[in-house]
Amino acid sequence: MLHQPKRIAVVVATVAVACLAVPLREQAPAQPARRPNVLIILTDDQRASGTMSVMPETRRVFKRNGTEFTHAFATTPLCCPSRASIFTGRYAHNHGVKNNESPGLLDQESTVQRYLDSDGYRTAFFGKYFNSWPIRADPPHFDRWAVFANSALVSPGTDWNVNGVVQAVKTYSTDYIADQAVRFLAGSEGSDDQPWLMYLATAVPHLPARPESAHADAPVGYWPGNPAVFERDRRDKPPFVRDRSVALEEIRMVRRNQLRSLKSVDDLVERVFATLEKLDDKANTLAFFMSDNGFLWGEHGLHAQGSQKRSPYKPSVKLPLFMRWPGHVEAGAARNRLVANIDVAPTILGAAGLDPDRSYPMDGIPLDADRPRRRLLLEHYVDPGRIPEWAATYTHEYEYIEYYGDDGSTPAFREYYDLESDPWQLDNLLLDGDPANDPDIAGIAEQLHADRRCIGAACP
Repeated sequence: MLHQPKRIAVVVATVAVACLAVPLREQAPAQPARRPNVLIILTDDQRASGTMSVMPETRRVFKRNGTEFTHAFATTPLCCPSRASIFTGRYAHNHGVKNNESPGLLDQESTVQRYLDSDGYRTAFFGKYFNSWPIRADPPHFDRWAVFANSALVSPGTDWNVNGVVQAVKTYSTDYIADQAVRFLAGSEGSDDQPWLMYLATAVPHLPARPESAHADAPVGYWPGNPAVFERDRRDKPPFVRDRSVALEEIRMVRRNQLRSLKSVDDLVERVFATLEKLDDKANTLAFFMSDNGFLWGEHGLHAQGSQKRSPYKPSVKLPLFMRWPGHVEAGAARNRLVANIDVAPTILGAAGLDPDRSYPMDGIPLDADRPRRRLLLEHYVDPGRIPEWAATYTHEYEYIEYYGDDGSTPAFREYYDLESDPWQLDNLLLDGDPANDPDIAGIAEQLHADRRCIGAACP
């Protein structure tokens, strides 16, 4: 975690000072600590379970030399809402980006890049900014950028907006992001007094998850599935889940391609940190590795387009999340506290010595804070043709889920999972036919209703 220096109080007796024959040397003012550089490496649709094994360099850089958060979540498990939450430290019901068609609703003045850019940071963004972001529109508050519009469509020859010029990029997208990152870092050499912020947002492992040729046949190990993949009786699940099915071999093929595409991300991490080492910037860089949301590999039969994420089940909402900052963040540590994408922005502002404007209170809790969460709000809004609107309370002990009707507030279906005895979420205790084990959800439902409208410090 972030270590704070001890304060030492020095009391000098004025009488003793007056008696000294030799005048005291005036003490030089303490030099302010250099503000850290900030690096965020963000993958697209990388689930927490079973994906880091193919990324040895990323594990070395971030797990061995940083802190892993083993219970990290996307508060809304969908690209644009999650990215807006990373930018702002706010839940979707506060930043307003509730689906992939609404990134234009984000108030750009509420973003961490705006805070750092206004405070003298050199800023850069390379990769996927938002789905549905107009390719000719420049991402606000960045000095350098190269962005594309859609992970599912990016391929060699796709148009990117590169510093305001739309041009076709023939390089494999992950490699091109790495090229841009190395160039930006090289351009920062000689400006040590000016810190930088850099986002690197890859297209992979988002489907179709095309691996580059160097990793096209890389071995990724056999995957036997898990109990949620083989769940057959789903009568206790909501209607959109009950009739779903997917062939295990199809899931295995998707998994292979996703893991092979992540090997290029591992190469990117290696290149970026080798460059930081060369420039002597690695020690003073606060770095994060994470995904925007999780992804289901056929759990509960969910795999059709639109249902691999968006759902409230663990593989969809859990993220890989690592943080490193040598001398400030504990190396080789694993923390099981509940954390989320909304916690990244307040962590960055705290490290930079900045406070958010009162007009934009952040809902997240800094990752180094001593205030652990007892619960976390998860939320998903109307996404026509996919799955219903829902909200959930997630704790270490249980997950309670409500699905809503057309009014967005009247529960139409409920789920409750005891995560200690049922980690694969197979038995919805509210619809398992045994009223004796039904939990008392009245208080939980009332709290969820309040959490869906929370702001700032009132949020879980």
